Amino acid sequence: MKAVVTIIIVLAVGAGGWYGWSKWRPKQQATSWRTRTVERGEIVQEVRATGTVQPIKNILVGTQVNGPILKLFADFNDEVKEGQTIAQIDPAVYKATVARDEATLASAKASVLSATANNGQAKANVEQTQARLDLAEKELARAKLLLAEALVSQAEYDTLLANRDALLAQIKINRNAVDQSAAAISQSEAAVLNAEAALEVSRANLGYTTIASPVDGVIIQRNVDEGQTVVSSMNAQTIFTIATDLTRVQLQADIPESEVGGIVTGQAVTFTVDAYSRVTFTGQVTQVRMSATTVQNVVTFPVIIEAANPRRQLFPGMTANLAIETGRAQGVLKIPTAALRFTPPDDVLAALPATAAQDAPGDDAPPPPRMAGGGPPPGMGPGGPPGGRRGGGAGGPSKIWILGEDGNPERVTVRQKLSDGTSAGVECDRDLEGREVIVGINTASSAPSAAENNPFAPRMPGPQMRRAVR
Repeated sequence: MKAVVTIIIVLAVGAGGWYGWSKWRPKQQATSWRTRTVERGEIVQEVRATGTVQPIKNILVGTQVNGPILKLFADFNDEVKEGQTIAQIDPAVYKATVARDEATLASAKASVLSATANNGQAKANVEQTQARLDLAEKELARAKLLLAEALVSQAEYDTLLANRDALLAQIKINRNAVDQSAAAISQSEAAVLNAEAALEVSRANLGYTTIASPVDGVIIQRNVDEGQTVVSSMNAQTIFTIATDLTRVQLQADIPESEVGGIVTGQAVTFTVDAYSRVTFTGQVTQVRMSATTVQNVVTFPVIIEAANPRRQLFPGMTANLAIETGRAQGVLKIPTAALRFTPPDDVLAALPATAAQDAPGDDAPPPPRMAGGGPPPGMGPGGPPGGRRGGGAGGPSKIWILGEDGNPERVTVRQKLSDGTSAGVECDRDLEGREVIVGINTASSAPSAAENNPFAPRMPGPQMRRAVR
């Protein structure tokens, strides 16, 4: 009898222990998904970059002559008008040069007058000698007739002949004098032209000592002080930098080649500067330049943006944080970009019903491969699949996983349109609005701990208990 009682007690204790162990043992937790609700909204796709504020037109005002700065008539931030005197270089040396060249010109003009007079005298000598020669020719002709009749001696005839020959020689000399005096006139006239050119240069250099503003604008840089000597060599030394109009500015941003394809002229741009971090400025793309720059194997292209600056808050040289709008879509399905990178673990895929893992009819593209650690597939950036990066174009078909009615993942094919880096706008043949899209798996840190499953472990007070304590 005792043996029967003992057996009964042992069986009872065993049954109780088995019941308690089966009731309170840790249960295998079902996979817990992190999801987001699919909704419709606006997607604004942007290219982010930094740029530098610049005047639309910068004028470098320099000096073409050397000398000490006698006086400055403008300073930083001064508004100047075209033709206004803004600096004066000491003109003493250049005034003396002008006076010397004026004297040289006067001397050259006097030489022209002297050469002209000599030429006139030479021509008069030619005419006088010609008249005497004509007379000698007539006397010689009469003497020749008289000599034939023996009315004059041979000696008288020879004298007349020698006189005629002398006059012939003299007229040649006089004509050469005319030519020489004419050449002297030409030389003197050339000297006058040379002296006039030298005088013009010296007067121009004297004028360069007075530096005037070539445009209306604002002085944004002054590089010299009064008393400082400026020297102009191969390049003119810059004295002032003038911005023509600061009510409009331009920004230059270097955009990587992977994103420049989505940027065209006319696109809207918003930007901020550190000086006014709470103010958002607006602009517009005016030029996408083809001048490539390569730095550390990264190819960038300059993009020029123009913006209004009516209050002149934007100073040249400020750094701007730009957002260039490359696309906008209204009322599209929005899903997190993380959903485009997610694929369930292999063990979950193996346990899914065959219909859950099948593609939509007519789409047999394979699901995107998974990387160790849950990273994106090769060639896919952190913002999503190709074309889904911020500033990129639309991508091709992609696979996402939504939470089915039975709580299991269900694969759906979508077509990505735009992405703002956080959310992606997609199109789908199915109505996904309001459905839960899977973006990841809850980690172990978010799963119930063993202490929560242990009936003998102390428990934290629940809401009812905390209300009772209060």
